[in-house]
Amino acid sequence: MKQLFDSSSIINLCAKKRLDKLIQGSTLSLALYEVGNAVWKQVHLKRSLTREEGEKALSTLVEVLKRMNVILIEDCSAVLSIAVEEGLTYYDASYIHAADRNGLTFITDDERLSSIAKKYVQTATSSDIEQ
Repeated sequence: MKQLFDSSSIINLCAKKRLDKLIQGSTLSLALYEVGNAVWKQVHLKRSLTREEGEKALSTLVEVLKRMNVILIEDCSAVLSIAVEEGLTYYDASYIHAADRNGLTFITDDERLSSIAKKYVQTATSSDIEQ
């Protein structure tokens, strides 16, 4: 089964050191900015990581992203349609569209996004594929 990973699943699989699952899969270019923002939140807002720890975590995440297949979105109107119809951000709708367009299972740990995505594509969580 070919898979498209969103940032939530990428972060969780990296934390569990299951990089093998990620490098076989795909993601979107925007995942870089989403994981960067997630690390920033841990360093700046929650203060659960030091700046040095955040830099190390981000460096690891970026290296993983470099090894994944990156899908480019070509039909922006289709993404907007999903976003408006489902009340999603354009970012989240991009993952659904890319999974649908490329026949991929969408891997997300965002419960709300997963429940909406199930209308369009097969979905799973990082825990589902961890074994």
